[in-house]
Amino acid sequence: MTETVLPSWLPDLDGTITGGELLRKWPLSEVWRIRLNGATQRSVIAKRGAGEEAAEVARYLDLVIPLGLPAPRLLAQGGPGVFVLEDLGGNNLEDRPITEGFEQAVRVLARMRATSARQLAEDLDLGAGLRRSTADFLASAARADAAVRALRPDLAGALDEPVEALRDRLEQLSGAPETLVHGDFQAKNLLRTSGNEIVPIDWSHAYVHPHLGDLYLLIREGLQQDRVDSTLMRALPELFAREAGIDLPTVNDQLITGGLCWTMDALRWVVETGVPEVSVPLEWMDELVIDLRELAGRHRMTAT
Repeated sequence: MTETVLPSWLPDLDGTITGGELLRKWPLSEVWRIRLNGATQRSVIAKRGAGEEAAEVARYLDLVIPLGLPAPRLLAQGGPGVFVLEDLGGNNLEDRPITEGFEQAVRVLARMRATSARQLAEDLDLGAGLRRSTADFLASAARADAAVRALRPDLAGALDEPVEALRDRLEQLSGAPETLVHGDFQAKNLLRTSGNEIVPIDWSHAYVHPHLGDLYLLIREGLQQDRVDSTLMRALPELFAREAGIDLPTVNDQLITGGLCWTMDALRWVVETGVPEVSVPLEWMDELVIDLRELAGRHRMTAT
């Protein structure tokens, strides 16, 4: 919607502001498209994040820019959690969920992981504060479990098997080459630009780890889209395997590990932040618990 009253938190911009459009506003994030009349008429994206969403600038400075990742350029910074990005235009895959877009996203993911793994191995200082350990994941799982038990006593013990599966999987992954994890690699955060390129946006949850949770999340969401061919979605692991030069059984196995990592983090966010601060439905928690138990079952089958 076009707004006449612009946010007071906007930093200084290169050009005269001629208007703005509020794209998103919820307790932890506010996003605007700001129209400018400068040397070249254009628009920019201004964002203000709170809580975990305020970390995106740090991710840009520590990961996105040093690794040369495909992302909108950081143009300016303001107060805490405030920054400005270039406006690439186009639509995200949630607004226009076409199979070709999901396939492009898989190719982009494979390239990002390969180039990031190479650079991170060459320079251990890159992303040093954003490298997650097994202890970090297990601590997050313990927080999720405690919050689930408090909110839903009937689910006490529901995470016991998923946590053990997560522990086993992370131990198996120990020593694998570290790479980039976007952390929220889903359709709403995958922009298909006017040049038909796929560019990931919303980098506030990015970190360094070997797991393949980004591909797991992309496929999970694609299978829930009514407008996308589910058969083609199930073929995405094979496409990733070709693009990454990894055999398909290994990719399928890594998807279990990535699924456990992403889903446990998502559950922790829902029960600690989503329910109390953003008023997300409790059904999200039930769905994630079901997914974790299914992934733990798949782990158990591969371990026998």
